Amino acid sequence: MFLLLRRRRRKTQLGQLDKVLRPLRNEEVRSVVIPDGIGGLIEIDRLVLTDRGFLVIETYPISGHLFGSEQIDQWTQIVDGRSFKFANPLRHIHNAKYALQLLAPKVPIFCRVVFTAASDFPKGRPDDVSTLLSLEQDLQALREAPKMSATSELAWRRILRIARKDGQAATREVTS
Repeated sequence: MFLLLRRRRRKTQLGQLDKVLRPLRNEEVRSVVIPDGIGGLIEIDRLVLTDRGFLVIETYPISGHLFGSEQIDQWTQIVDGRSFKFANPLRHIHNAKYALQLLAPKVPIFCRVVFTAASDFPKGRPDDVSTLLSLEQDLQALREAPKMSATSELAWRRILRIARKDGQAATREVTS
């Protein structure tokens, strides 16, 4: 029963995320793997094509009081008086942004780490980090950015040709 409630809560939280992204989203791919620019691969939770560029979203279902900054390797979660450490999520999203910049150098790339469970940052929330409650406001800079030309659409198609999803190409090119 507990597992069923957790799944429902997670589905509701992701539904809230989708609701915020819907007005911005032209296209989206999830769990996509691209070259990282240094000989490896990097997975991106959500890559969204908008009128203003690309939006990289990494979601974390972590609740409680969260403490972290861009400069430290380990962040801290405090739940029910207990402390837990987890890797700095900004490192991954900034690496993903760098990899995308190599594939689409003329396209603006916006990044957000989104904590989807009930969480807060008592000592301040780092840049590029959102909770479900703050996400809509945090995406204001994306809404105010200048609209892109066909450059972002061409770069998007190129990324989809290169990208992998679940071990396969994200999209298949039609050959004549």
